[in-house]
Amino acid sequence: MITKKELGYVNLWSNRVPYPGINYCEEVMDKVVRCFELYNQKYRNVKYNISFSNNEEIELEILPKNICHMLGIDYSNITSEFFSKLRQNILNIDGNVSSYDLITRIIENKDMVLEHDANNKVRFLNYYKVSIKCDIFNKLVDLSHFNYGCINFDKNKLYKLYPENRLSSRAVKFLYTPSDETISPYFLMGLKTDGDFNQYDLENYSEPLYIVETMLLPNNYIPFFHDQEVVIPTQVLVDNGGILEKKVATAEDKIKLLKDYKSTIAQAGIPDRMNIYNDYLSLLMNEDRAKAKVKVK
Repeated sequence: MITKKELGYVNLWSNRVPYPGINYCEEVMDKVVRCFELYNQKYRNVKYNISFSNNEEIELEILPKNICHMLGIDYSNITSEFFSKLRQNILNIDGNVSSYDLITRIIENKDMVLEHDANNKVRFLNYYKVSIKCDIFNKLVDLSHFNYGCINFDKNKLYKLYPENRLSSRAVKFLYTPSDETISPYFLMGLKTDGDFNQYDLENYSEPLYIVETMLLPNNYIPFFHDQEVVIPTQVLVDNGGILEKKVATAEDKIKLLKDYKSTIAQAGIPDRMNIYNDYLSLLMNEDRAKAKVKVK
């Protein structure tokens, strides 16, 4: 269970947070190893075509260049000039390195990283941050499961309603799923379009590819939902190396997501912005009522 104190350490530099102890750090490093192995075995080079309840379709892929950031490893900090000798001595990196290769080297040299971080204030990892990011990754990485909704996010609406909430994220969509954490009810995965996409190149136009930009456990989830359009996935095409698998959400999947959203906005006291066809919503509710009658009998 994540505590308020741990969550409060997430956005701080590794040398600004207390050392959590070797047992905690070893457990977190094991999480990193398992998540990285899972990504390489099941999700690398896999593309998702997700259809939503507003008839929108998006292409989404977890790229190798994103996995380091997704797991909470600060690429910019570790590849700075300040860390040059440590990179060379501990990670055997001399010169430039990609974010994917950086996390690979950290895992290959995890014992040396753990030993260094246990004995120095300047540490490679913020273990609190890495732990939480790995938890979010495990909950949201399999997008063929219909356990998430999607917020079509408008930052201008956030600033209008909550001017004090300055969000550095450039995400235009947030996938959300229950966190099962008392500190905050939702894990969020922020998506943006890949930088190579050019919407004005009409001759070579293709649908934008969405990639993961951030992973969040907000201590206040309401600003992410308030007056933001919300949709639910209805179908997913999983492209694994040219092999397509089609998965369709069941009525039970859809009803659960709808009920979860309705409960969220009721508790928060914010308006319903679910974008879903009225007849579709009615069909789901009727099926839910029919099941309830069967149980009563």
